[in-house]
Amino acid sequence: MLTRVQNRLGTTGLIVAIVALVVALTGTAFAAVGLNGKQKAEVKKIAKQFAGKPGQAGPQGAQGSKGDKGEQGPEGKQGPEGKQGPEGKQGPEGPPGPTETVLPPGGTQTGIWSYNQIGLSVIWLNISFPLRVVPDLTAGNLEYLEPNAPATANCPGNASEPKAAPGHICMYGEVQNNSFDAGNTFTPDGTSGFVRKFEAVEPSERAFGRGSWAVRAPCPESEETC
Repeated sequence: MLTRVQNRLGTTGLIVAIVALVVALTGTAFAAVGLNGKQKAEVKKIAKQFAGKPGQAGPQGAQGSKGDKGEQGPEGKQGPEGKQGPEGKQGPEGPPGPTETVLPPGGTQTGIWSYNQIGLSVIWLNISFPLRVVPDLTAGNLEYLEPNAPATANCPGNASEPKAAPGHICMYGEVQNNSFDAGNTFTPDGTSGFVRKFEAVEPSERAFGRGSWAVRAPCPESEETC
């Protein structure tokens, strides 16, 4: 039978028919080696006649299992340290710092004091001013207020809030035990500070005290000018 078809179509026609049949049945397009353009067109025409309609899409397959996670490789070595960068330019010079050494007129400065002694009958308490106070106010302008004593006109504050009127020095006692203020003041330079004398009631027992102080520089003419 194949011989009979070959005799009818010829060798080339038989090849064209076979190629067209394969394309129609498999739906696969491929280059037919040895066919000219006309023969290729006949293959397409014959395959189109015998090709069936495309079927419906099949259901989606199940998702495959997740692959194993690979092991993390070893950490690499630390690289060499980079070169130091160039030194930056020098910045502009700042303004000069304060050179004030004397308390300005009407200005106030404060501080704290304390002593704790045993076996001494006389206790010397040293107080130094951060800024010099001009003129010397230690003679006749220094006032000591015992603990819980009421404020005065020249010393209107207390131990927790020391204050002084212009041109006065005020010492405030907060705690005082087995000792008292002897009322004597000594100083080699009253503008820089002073030494105040305290005495122990019973020298063989512990004597202690603490408090605060305030000093205010005089005003040029009156308190209103400060």
